[in-house]
Amino acid sequence: MGLNSEPEPIRATLEVIYDSEEEANLVLSALSPDNTPLPKGLRILMYVKGCKLVSEIECRRPISSLLNTLDDILSMASLIKRTILETKRSQSKD
Repeated sequence: MGLNSEPEPIRATLEVIYDSEEEANLVLSALSPDNTPLPKGLRILMYVKGCKLVSEIECRRPISSLLNTLDDILSMASLIKRTILETKRSQSKD
């Protein structure tokens, strides 16, 4: 890395396994609007692979930004999963 070049990006891949591909797609759909616009130096690619929601993150910001991004994704994915489960429970009672 030279004096005038950008820092090397830090990369992370997060994979969350769901009960079904449909559920993974629901979580992806719910998370997608949260990913725009992103701050400069942060890139997130999210996609479903089978029952997995895969998040690939590239960060040219401080490592704390990467950690906060991972925490945000996990927190929101957890909330969405709980919402899906509660919706299924409510529907089964009807």
